[in-house]
Amino acid sequence: MGQDAVLDEFFAAITAGDINSVGELYTDDVQVWHNVTERTLDREGSLALLRYFVRTVDERRYEIVARHHWDGGAVQRHVLHGRVGETVMRAPICLTFAFRDGRISAIHEYVDREHVAAMTPRP
Repeated sequence: MGQDAVLDEFFAAITAGDINSVGELYTDDVQVWHNVTERTLDREGSLALLRYFVRTVDERRYEIVARHHWDGGAVQRHVLHGRVGETVMRAPICLTFAFRDGRISAIHEYVDREHVAAMTPRP
């Protein structure tokens, strides 16, 4: 499966709330870094965060702005649209991907914390 097909399937699975399918697109040793937390999550940590995301954010939709590929990697800019309760969320995001053996081996996510504040748990 080519990079575009993997990424299309990845975002379709998240949109549908099918996190088990996301897991099938990850390598076992995937590393997912988020600039908001400055932490890297392993496979299970990333899937747990995505499960929280799909439980919290309704009406998820990705508006792809740009996607560029190179040997073994890709970058995508998109706008994430969704709703958390009555709050409409619109978050410009940039992700870089590394691929190995047709699956995602690393992601680096860049997003402004304020754009995703509605989905962040409050103390």
